[in-house]
Amino acid sequence: MEVRSDEKSASNPVAPLLKYIVTAIAVAMSLFHMYVAGFGPPEAMQFRGIHLMFAFALVFMLYPLQPQGSSLWRLSDWVLLALSLACVAHILFDYDYFTNRIIYIDDLRPIDRFFAVVAVLTVLEGTRRVIGWALPLTAIIFLTYAIFFTQVKIDVLIEQLYNSTEGIFGSTLGVSASYVMLFVIFGAFMEKSGTGQLFMDFALSITGRSAGGPGKVAVVSSSLFGTVSGSAVANVMVDGPITIPLMKRTGFRPPFAAAVEAVASTGGQIMPPVMGAAAFVWPSFYQCHMLRSPSGLSCLRCSTTSRYFSLSISKLNVTSLPAFPMMNCHDLAA
Repeated sequence: MEVRSDEKSASNPVAPLLKYIVTAIAVAMSLFHMYVAGFGPPEAMQFRGIHLMFAFALVFMLYPLQPQGSSLWRLSDWVLLALSLACVAHILFDYDYFTNRIIYIDDLRPIDRFFAVVAVLTVLEGTRRVIGWALPLTAIIFLTYAIFFTQVKIDVLIEQLYNSTEGIFGSTLGVSASYVMLFVIFGAFMEKSGTGQLFMDFALSITGRSAGGPGKVAVVSSSLFGTVSGSAVANVMVDGPITIPLMKRTGFRPPFAAAVEAVASTGGQIMPPVMGAAAFVWPSFYQCHMLRSPSGLSCLRCSTTSRYFSLSISKLNVTSLPAFPMMNCHDLAA
């Protein structure tokens, strides 16, 4: 089964030295965030800047401009990497200046303007490489509107985007650095340890033999897998190749089967404790408790969706799975 997503796949470094560098950066990033979680973070701009530097390094190494291109294309990736790191290092090495100046009042230096433009462009390019054009184009539209159709001065916009914690180094990056990264590390550990397969077998055992069972298996397994992975794409990749063929075999129409898995996996990304970035951004923006946010009520989605299947399977003419003892879900999907 082919899973389509706007999110692009990271390339596998060919050069042995590059593999070691990428591995070292990823390990250092994980250790840094675990250390911060245990002993407390530095000041906001420093903490978020270091987090962004790690992200820049991995993005421009693992998502080249032309994966099969010549060395000249690869050189452009290294140039962008150097510029992206420099725009953050400019803040870290001259941190006293940024903390002592009065924002929107003190004049910007030419070097501040230069690195602000570089920061915006590299963030847009890094985002485009990972998830495609949708989000960068949205940001470009709003930037264009602010520059050409409002009375906002360029220097004020630069201050907002680069010299404060209300732009690139805002609360969204803070949520990513403080919470999302830790759950990504935990989720990756749980996923590689085989917990996802355990959840699939468990869901199959409790719902597979009821009427419309494969649909309920998709809902329950996606919800359980969502507890260890905050990615809807990863959820579909793990559950979809098993649950969709099961649903088709028992009478679900192919579009309906695919829709069930897509919706269940999308909802699974806000299933506690490991959740996608949106689950943390919502409470941060609305200044509400996590339990009052959509992620806090996501566990109800599993039961209500299962109830929907119970009410609608009579119209779909579907059957249940055979009671094969001691047979796991891979055997049934074969």
